[in-house]
Amino acid sequence: MASRFTEPTARQVRLGHALEALRLERLPAEDRSLRKVAGVLGWDPSKLSRIETGRLGISEVDLERLFTLYGVKDKGPDGTVRLKIIELKRKGNERGWETQVRDVVNVEYADYIAYEGDAESMYSAQPMLVPGLLQTHDYASAVLGEHLTDIPTEEREERLAIRARRQEVFERPNPPMFWGVISESVLRHVIGSPEIMADQLDRLLERCANNPHNTNIQVLREESSTHASLFGPFVILSFPERWEPDIVYVEGYTENRFLEDAKRVKWHSDLFRRLMKEALTGPESVQMIGRYADRYRKG
Repeated sequence: MASRFTEPTARQVRLGHALEALRLERLPAEDRSLRKVAGVLGWDPSKLSRIETGRLGISEVDLERLFTLYGVKDKGPDGTVRLKIIELKRKGNERGWETQVRDVVNVEYADYIAYEGDAESMYSAQPMLVPGLLQTHDYASAVLGEHLTDIPTEEREERLAIRARRQEVFERPNPPMFWGVISESVLRHVIGSPEIMADQLDRLLERCANNPHNTNIQVLREESSTHASLFGPFVILSFPERWEPDIVYVEGYTENRFLEDAKRVKWHSDLFRRLMKEALTGPESVQMIGRYADRYRKG
């Protein structure tokens, strides 16, 4: 189990991205190669490469040397950049709760929790289930009961606690913007019981009504040209800093994975925009969700 922690955490990877971006932005083309920069610092190029991929931590002294080489001052806009990078380093050295849960969930999911916690916006496409951040306890419990029948009760409860804690992201001082496109089959397919479904759909309605500025839910009709069967569940995460590119988290039945290649990210971004265009508008979606909720309440 311990070997799982040899992989860099999400925040260590983000720190590496930030330092790589500084190298490419602040140095002239002829001086910005890994070999050139490492040579100036007296490092082996592999050291700098491992730092930028998050596989090697960086000391405060070495970080200051990079700031000096890249011309990152300690005042003005540069001062803000410095503070944010130093904060990333601090968080990367901590074993936050999302790192601790690697004993319960896979590494990719644990890293996703960390990315989710720092994201500025999330775009979630879900053809089968209500997005995890919006699930009620009973709905989430029923989902785990259907899909993870072979895990012990104790582990199932731990997974439910993890899902509930993830939802605290909306309690941040600056909560993320959440935009979800769900298939109509998500509303139609009964998870658990009609009562559980009614409560879950009420949760969606409450979330949209109470947070109109940062929560949008659209429903993709079953007769849409982009049918739910044509795409799997994925989430696009965007971050506030310019050096952090969007990433895509793809959920699979047996494994989850991140996509960071620019072409793949663009493909998913284009798909999400298409889903938004074909789905019902926000008000229309709220009406449909309400109709399904009423139907479940009436039995």
